[in-house]
Amino acid sequence: MFPKALLYGACDRLGLKYWLSGANFVLVSVGEGLASLVQGAAERGIYLRDRSTEPGCAGCVRIGTGVVEHTRRCIAVIEEVLCAGR
Repeated sequence: MFPKALLYGACDRLGLKYWLSGANFVLVSVGEGLASLVQGAAERGIYLRDRSTEPGCAGCVRIGTGVVEHTRRCIAVIEEVLCAGR
């Protein structure tokens, strides 16, 4: 399976809005939990790019999807952090 397809599926499961991308990253809206997700992911060695200061991107992160195993690890961390915050 392609890395972006893995991330799209995870976003669908978690109820996160995302934009289809032709690039090697996906813009994902995580809403008010953005700061805790970015911090929690960084504590686990996953670095998400906070794009919330860009016009129209409030609550959004940019997630790279180049390598399947890296994408799987990122998804696992996102699920762990978001589920812990609920």
